Amino acid sequence: MEKKKFKLNLHIILLLVFLVTIGVIVYKVCTFFTYITQEEIDAIESENFDTEPLDEIFPLLTPPEELPEDDGVTTVVCFGNAPFADERDSKTGVCNLIEELSGATVYNCAIPGSYMAAYNETFREYVDPMDAFSFYWLTTIYTLDNQTIVEKAFAELEKNGGVPDELKESIELLNSIDFTTVDVITLMYDGSDYFDGRGIINPENPTDPQRFTGAMSAGIELIQEYFPHIRIIVMSPTYVYAIDENGNYVSSDNEKYGTDIFSSFIIYQSDAARSLLVSFVDNLYGSVHEDVASKYLLDNLHLNEAGRKLIAERFVYALNYYND
Repeated sequence: MEKKKFKLNLHIILLLVFLVTIGVIVYKVCTFFTYITQEEIDAIESENFDTEPLDEIFPLLTPPEELPEDDGVTTVVCFGNAPFADERDSKTGVCNLIEELSGATVYNCAIPGSYMAAYNETFREYVDPMDAFSFYWLTTIYTLDNQTIVEKAFAELEKNGGVPDELKESIELLNSIDFTTVDVITLMYDGSDYFDGRGIINPENPTDPQRFTGAMSAGIELIQEYFPHIRIIVMSPTYVYAIDENGNYVSSDNEKYGTDIFSSFIIYQSDAARSLLVSFVDNLYGSVHEDVASKYLLDNLHLNEAGRKLIAERFVYALNYYND
């Protein structure tokens, strides 16, 4: 009597393969969470932060034949407020770290307590003398030789307690710089405009000095007109915590001090920088984002030493991006 040949059922084979696969996955998941530490989980979450940095690095686009003779020294001028102004005289200040890391000559003209956007539509020293040192009006000092605005602002400040020493030092330094020898201008303002409720953008006037992106654009256009040989690197603000009515730190993506949440400042700023064809370093999504902010901030706004070092490294990355 002939024996029947044993045949494997294809459906049974597929079912066995499926069950084995599921078993392996379950084992891997269980053992992964058995042995992984909380520190490793935090690191994975940080590394897999799901928003891409908005960095966009441009070279200087002025034709080489229109550039002045290279003096062999890379000269950088820094404008902004606290990120550059804090620890100005310390080795751990951002601008001093940039000088150390890059070998460049760095002039720090940052002004503590200043804003990117002006408070008033036109400069009125009797309303807010610090408007003279918001980014656009500050730019007029060395492009248009607008010393009158400084004189009026200083006179008004003298009536109300005096001119801060750091402000005097920054303006004296600014007036001493020969911008024909400057290679790079960088600017970095923190979340002060956000906390003060200053607007981000005026769709009808992209160079409105009362708006965060407008003031930046107006100032950059002046630099590009008067000093086309200077490369411009815009450093965005880092993350900041908002503060609720009980004094607690809360997400700045849930709080509006003016017309919008904090992250909108960086998104619109990146768009403005791109339209001007200048480099943009995203320090919100690419450096100090919400998930790691407590490691890099002293409070809800100011950078600690680790934060300042990170920003210096990010700038040097952009500075050297096109170097061989």
